[in-house]
Amino acid sequence: MPTVSDTLKRIIADQEARIITGQAAVVQTLEEVRQQVAMELLTAPTDSFSAYRLQQTLAAIDQHLATWAGGARSIISSGLNDAWSAGMEQLPELAGAARMYLGQFGISTDVLDQLQAFSWGKINGVAGEAATKIKAELTLGMLGQKTSQEVAQAIVGDLPETLPMIKGRNVFKSVAERAEVITGTELGRAFSMAAQKSLEAGFESVPGLQKMWLHSGHPKVGRQIHLLMHGQVREIDAPFYRTYPGDYGVQFPRDPNAPISEVIRCGCTHVPHHPDWGTAQDFANVFDDRQDKLWKGKKYISKGETDGETDQ
Repeated sequence: MPTVSDTLKRIIADQEARIITGQAAVVQTLEEVRQQVAMELLTAPTDSFSAYRLQQTLAAIDQHLATWAGGARSIISSGLNDAWSAGMEQLPELAGAARMYLGQFGISTDVLDQLQAFSWGKINGVAGEAATKIKAELTLGMLGQKTSQEVAQAIVGDLPETLPMIKGRNVFKSVAERAEVITGTELGRAFSMAAQKSLEAGFESVPGLQKMWLHSGHPKVGRQIHLLMHGQVREIDAPFYRTYPGDYGVQFPRDPNAPISEVIRCGCTHVPHHPDWGTAQDFANVFDDRQDKLWKGKKYISKGETDGETDQ
């Protein structure tokens, strides 16, 4: 029978895979739209955009972006449902591995519905901002301040065999980065919120049950407070830390009450902990070993080194 540590490692691995898969799917659908938009731009007049052509092009691009937003919402919705279910099952699975009895309890999905709506709003916002930036570039083309090729480059970037390589950012690169961050953050948030609600609902069945923060172990420069929280244990209803005296406190990674600076790109997690399952240090060590092998396998810099980029 799997141990508590084995079960925990599997749960965390499944959640990480869920986030990576969701991010890849959202970005892939955007790449398809980028190519469609590129074709719209490449058929524009070679000298400049006319006002009529501008409206035609904008209408087509708006439709492409709306299609992407719809597809991204669907991908994220499915991921949120799966992450929520996994977060709810984390405590029952660990308790089962420890052969502890856990009474029946239920968790309302009202919060999940709110997360769905919040995520959809964010994706719609990204698509809207992209359309605004694209319109600005097309307007420059219409005014003759940029050639059609320069406009295309600013919007979609490099396309092999169609446009020469350019350096720097473009609209679709920015959209892809934001969509990836939104997907990862919200899928992680759903998992953590469900896990916390599961702990709050089930702790009476398991006397002595607590929660523990685990830093993601990403080798890039981490948030100092998140590093300090690694392996820290708290009572179920107690915050792990406060961002300023008297505030509600951060109850779990990606807590909606935490400042955005504490949430963006956070890969930490919090898990059920019980003294009978081993010491907090034992759990942290098991997690550290796994994360160390994970990042080395991905050919990132080794633990302890930094490259100046804050990630977790």
